[in-house]
Amino acid sequence: MQNVMTIAAFRKKFKTEEYCLSYLINVKWGNGYQCIKCNGKQYGKGRQWFYRRCKQCGYDESVTANTMFHKCKLGLARAFEMGFRLSVKKKGMSSCELAKEFGCHQMSAWLLKAEYQNAMKSSDKYPLEDEVEVDEFLVGGFTENTRGRSLESKQLVVLAIEKVVDKKGKTTIGRAYAKVIENASAKEFKPFFEQKIDIGSDVKTDGWKGYWPLQKDWSIEQQLSDKGKGFPELHVHIMNIKNWLRGTHHKCKGNRLQNYMDEFHFRFNRRGFLDSILYKLIGRAMAMQPLPYQSIRICELNN
Repeated sequence: MQNVMTIAAFRKKFKTEEYCLSYLINVKWGNGYQCIKCNGKQYGKGRQWFYRRCKQCGYDESVTANTMFHKCKLGLARAFEMGFRLSVKKKGMSSCELAKEFGCHQMSAWLLKAEYQNAMKSSDKYPLEDEVEVDEFLVGGFTENTRGRSLESKQLVVLAIEKVVDKKGKTTIGRAYAKVIENASAKEFKPFFEQKIDIGSDVKTDGWKGYWPLQKDWSIEQQLSDKGKGFPELHVHIMNIKNWLRGTHHKCKGNRLQNYMDEFHFRFNRRGFLDSILYKLIGRAMAMQPLPYQSIRICELNN
């Protein structure tokens, strides 16, 4: 059975602000101190125990400075537990659920979740390999009685999955990535292919003409989708994404959709490493600058 951190184990490990700060000190400076101002490597005692003062330039730096947790209004203990729920729970949580469970304003929960989603973006270091399938889908569904890839007010997402055979000999999905695109053209597909799919992979798509120009760089086999029957694993994955958006968040539109795609696949691609997924998320959060309030586009708040 997979070793998954329980909520009791989490609360025992991160039970106070001090415990959280101690963990962040190890994340930030565990491999050595380096001043962010002058790159000095020697430090002395700062104004508080979780600060480091550079001996070269005198800059006094908090462990949370220049990270996602800088001036975290909810407190580190609550912020860590929200990150735990968002990463370990199979379907994550909406900001409304987080606000009710943690006793905070919904806007505060939404802002923290938006920052965690930003930390969940793919690093693009590990493209899909071997057997890969690609298709697009519309959030909201295809327009009835319309041929081709019609968008209207809906949003188009291109999805790629890596097919693998598990220990029982069953074909299943390894990793997957998704990207919101403007239209189903080769111009939109190519950056996604370059970032997410290894050039030596065997790629399978449906017969859509937007994939034709990519055949000079990738080995692409095209076949009829037959309403998803030709790509069963791929279309189950699409349905899981849509069901998650409807069931957990009820709706998602506008500039935030990519963030939800990143959140879904951050969890999905680490479903076999649930004992360490929280540590991965915190590590990424520590490597990120805090997002300005205005940059998250509050006008497009979608739970």
